[in-house]
Amino acid sequence: MKSLQRNRRGVRAIGRSVTRLTLTALAVIQISGCATTPTAGVSLLPERRGGAIRAFDAKRPVVALVLSGGSARGFAHIGVIRVLEQMGIEPDLIVGTSAGSIVGAGYAAGMTANQLQDAAKRFDKSLFMDIAFSNFGLPFIPNELGLIRGERLQRFVDDLVTHRPIESLPRRLAITATDLQSGKTMLFTHGNAGLAVRASSSVPGLFTPPKIGGRLYVDGQVSSPLPVVAARTLGADIVIAVDATYPPDHADVTNALGVLFQSFMIAGNQIKNREVAAADLVIRPEIKRSGQLGFDDCDWLIASGQTAALTKKQELLQLLKP
Repeated sequence: MKSLQRNRRGVRAIGRSVTRLTLTALAVIQISGCATTPTAGVSLLPERRGGAIRAFDAKRPVVALVLSGGSARGFAHIGVIRVLEQMGIEPDLIVGTSAGSIVGAGYAAGMTANQLQDAAKRFDKSLFMDIAFSNFGLPFIPNELGLIRGERLQRFVDDLVTHRPIESLPRRLAITATDLQSGKTMLFTHGNAGLAVRASSSVPGLFTPPKIGGRLYVDGQVSSPLPVVAARTLGADIVIAVDATYPPDHADVTNALGVLFQSFMIAGNQIKNREVAAADLVIRPEIKRSGQLGFDDCDWLIASGQTAALTKKQELLQLLKP
C-alpha cells in the first residue's frame, strides 16, 4: 500500500512538472529547428476533391491574410481581424501556422472577431493536459514521441468549425505543418480542420506528432513561422502578414531553458525574415512585455493587434485600392 501511495504521489508530481513544462513550452511554440530554405519546401497535400483551393475570382487580385505562430501572442491576430472587419476587408485566403492556425480556422469558419474573442476565453491550459501515458502509467517513457497527445486541442477546433472539413468552410483556409521526416512545409487545404491545427501546433518533443496519411507532422513554425511563401504558392497576389512571433530580444537567458528557447527564436527569426520580404504589408502588434505570456493576457493581446492594424489603416487602403 505504501508503495502504491508513493507511486501515486510520483505520478502527481510528474503531472505538476508536465503542467509547468507545458506552459513554458507553449511560449516556445515558435520552435524553428534546423530548416534552411522555406521557399523550396512548400508542398500541397494530395487533394481528394479537385483543386487545392476553391477557384478565386479572376476579375480581381487575390488577397491573403497570413497569421504567424507565437503561442499566446497569437491572440493579437483577433484584434487585426476586428480592424479588417471594420474596414470591410475580407481576405480571399487565410493561411495560418501554429497559434495562427487556431485563429485562422475559426475565422475561416465564419466567426467574427467578437466571437473569436469569446472563444479565446475558453482556451486555457486544460486543452493541453491530455498527457500521453505509457502502459506503465508514467509519461514520457522512451516509446512515446511526446508528453501531450493534442487530442483536446483537436476537439476544441473541431467544435470551433462545427465539425466541417477545411474545404467546406466559408472562407478558404490553408494550415501549415512540418513533415517530420522530410522537413518540408506542408499545406493542409482539405480534410479535418482540428487534426490539421493539431499538427500545426505540435511542438516537437512536447506534443505527440500526429500521423496523417502515414506521415508524422510537427509544428508549422519549425519550417515556416510566417507562411507568406505558402500564400504565394496558393495564388495570392496581395499578402497581408501578421507577425506575432517572439522577437529574440525578449528571451530570458538566465537559465538552461532560456538558452534553449533563445536558440529556437534566433533560428526562427532567420527563417521568418526571409518570408517577410515576400509580403506586401506586415502588421506587427507591439507586445512590450518580455518573457512568457499566458492565456490570462488574452484581452490586452487582442487590443495590441487592433492598435497595430489601425496604425496600418492608410497602407491597407492604399494596398487594396481598386
